[in-house]
Amino acid sequence: MWDNYLKEFKTKFIALVSFVKKHPFKSVFYAILLGFSSIILLVVLTYLGAFGKLPSKDFLLQLKTPLTSTLYASNKEQIGLYFLQNRTNVDSVEIPSALKNALIATEDNRFYEHNGIDYKSYGRVFIKSVILRQNAGGGSTLTQQVAKNTFGRERHFMLTTPINKIKEVFIAKRLEEIYTKDEILLLYLNTVTFGENIYGIEKAALRFFNKRAKKLSVSESATLVGLLKAPTYYSPRVHPDRATTRRDVVLQQMVKYNYLTPEEQKAAQIPLKLKYQEPKKLSSLTTYFKEYVEKEFTTWAAANPAADGHIYNLESDGLKIYSTLNTSVQKSSERAMLRQMESLQKLMDQHWDALSTEGGKEALLKKLLNQTVAVKQWKAEGKSELEIQKLIAVKKSRIQWTINAGNIPKVQSLKDSIAGAINRLHTGLLTISSQTGRIMGYVGGMDYGMSQRDNILEKNQVGSTFKPITYLAALEKGKNPCNYYDNNLVSYADYKDWKPRNSNGQYGGSYSMHGALANSINTVSVRIQIETGIEPVKALAKNMGITATLPSWPSIVLGTADISLLEMVTAYASISNGGRRVQPYAIERIEDDNGKVLYQAKPPYGDRVASEVNTKRLQQMMGSVLTEGTAGRIQGYGIPNNLIGKTGTTQNNGDGWFIACSPEIVVGSWVGTYDKRVQFKTTNMGSGANTALPMVASVFKGMSAWNNSMLTNFVYEKDYFDCPPFLEMSPSEAAEFAKTDSTYIMQRRFKDSIFDNGAKLSDSILTLPLKTIKTDSISN
Repeated sequence: MWDNYLKEFKTKFIALVSFVKKHPFKSVFYAILLGFSSIILLVVLTYLGAFGKLPSKDFLLQLKTPLTSTLYASNKEQIGLYFLQNRTNVDSVEIPSALKNALIATEDNRFYEHNGIDYKSYGRVFIKSVILRQNAGGGSTLTQQVAKNTFGRERHFMLTTPINKIKEVFIAKRLEEIYTKDEILLLYLNTVTFGENIYGIEKAALRFFNKRAKKLSVSESATLVGLLKAPTYYSPRVHPDRATTRRDVVLQQMVKYNYLTPEEQKAAQIPLKLKYQEPKKLSSLTTYFKEYVEKEFTTWAAANPAADGHIYNLESDGLKIYSTLNTSVQKSSERAMLRQMESLQKLMDQHWDALSTEGGKEALLKKLLNQTVAVKQWKAEGKSELEIQKLIAVKKSRIQWTINAGNIPKVQSLKDSIAGAINRLHTGLLTISSQTGRIMGYVGGMDYGMSQRDNILEKNQVGSTFKPITYLAALEKGKNPCNYYDNNLVSYADYKDWKPRNSNGQYGGSYSMHGALANSINTVSVRIQIETGIEPVKALAKNMGITATLPSWPSIVLGTADISLLEMVTAYASISNGGRRVQPYAIERIEDDNGKVLYQAKPPYGDRVASEVNTKRLQQMMGSVLTEGTAGRIQGYGIPNNLIGKTGTTQNNGDGWFIACSPEIVVGSWVGTYDKRVQFKTTNMGSGANTALPMVASVFKGMSAWNNSMLTNFVYEKDYFDCPPFLEMSPSEAAEFAKTDSTYIMQRRFKDSIFDNGAKLSDSILTLPLKTIKTDSISN
């Protein structure tokens, strides 16, 4: 079939070439006609909104005084604002004439002559760029740039540039119809970016010169206007030489258009003097949630345009967004996170390593040091290795981010500075209702000013937290919690002689299915995965809310896939609520500025992902993880509810996870580094039980102390499974022994009677009224 298509295409192409050779002038005419027709069609389609609706005049009128949208928590407490960019507006009387003249002379010298479109400029660009193949700069007017600054540019594949240019032409024409020239000039100065996340001349003046815009000198005005061409390249902070050269170009333009005399130009060409103000880095932790809400809102807005056809805009429509965030849960989460991460970072600073790097952390540090500008410069200057090492060890004040304090000066060597940057721990902490999907607590990181990377949405290897999904799939295929499996080190020939190992390095005997999950036994988990099949597990994971790409390999059960914390917590919600799918959401209700309800959330009753019976079995198995397994330290927090959950630790302790559930709530946390070459030296330090569990436990502890706590207990048909978690015998012998063994149940009942008489478990120490019993150490 493809051969026929190729032959037909070849025949038609040859015929076309033949026609062009015979009729060259007619071919050129047709090509020009086709080109003009395509342009006209593109213009018409853009005007009609085929590539997105153009803003109406009423909407454009709001740009002058845009309405701020407000974000509220579930108790109607204000927790955030949405507005047009990070700017402080100035009035026309606050714009110095030198700044105004510099802008017009450099960016749009016919600004007061055209009506939004400078056709002469377009002609210049066409002749120089298309015909002469020279760099002619841009042809956009200040009015068109206001359109670009305000509405951005959308991607339309190969037509991205022409479509956006056409849109800006239409928007510019409308702006010129409703605003005066001076108002447009003011809009431009209040919306244009100066780099470093600065929008507007007032912010820029304060950042670079520590003064109000109205007090800028001719030289300072020219510097900031020059910056607009390429904010990073001409940054006066990073590249003062380039900024000075560009400033002088602006001053020359001012002379050219009679805004300055040559004498005034010379007086302004003085050495560049900045009074740079470092931005405040420490910011509200709810900013991560605010960003998540904006993503959810954008999806809703695209599908629900306003009555006048425009797409609702958080930054100008003055909307009221009522969210699902519970302020008590959020504050408890933030406190728990800051407390735990401060403690963990101190531990990390003393006990970090680079286990996957040959030569360890010293080799990694040497490699990174050699990549620094300073070391490269010293080598270029011919300094010896000994001299360079001495310079590296010199301690001086360097800016370093610190939890609870932000960017502060710290006396340290270059080597210590690099170590502090790469061993920085990060975290995410999420709480949702497993019944409805409401997001109740959202801590996407430690400081939005330091890192805008949302660790709730970022994907990381999940370790053993994936195991419950495989175990649920196994139960659905008929497996029983009391099935026994060899705990032997096995090499799988079908999988390139892969040999999965246990984190505790112990082998032999047999684990029941529930015992293997409680103690996170990899050898048994892989056997269960192979017997269950990979595709059923992947299908179940997808039904539970995991959208990440999963490997078609038995290691899937060990959590080798990169999955976000949001996806994992969503999947655990199905376990928590008895087997139903939930969809997390953050927006409860949206109202316009007049109080009219535009949207009201209606959480759907989720489809069943697994049977209630098997989900209940898995719940009880996961309960053992917290009572006698890898998450046993949670017993020391005094939480009165019988939670369920699972820990997770990835290879070389790179990521630590813990997710726990009550029948109503799921709380999950991830802790790790961004540079996966860096990790804790030992599993005791880097395990999910040590890094992530304390934060999750603190959130549940806080919720259990509420006057009207929403937490309840899981209820099971039997208090225990009818089989021991581990026996020193073969699987067949263990299965037979478990059928007649009565001592296991007696021991469990005796243990419970001890707790009922006043025992307390604190971390790994079981404290009785009269004596102390040391429990077995726990490894993840």
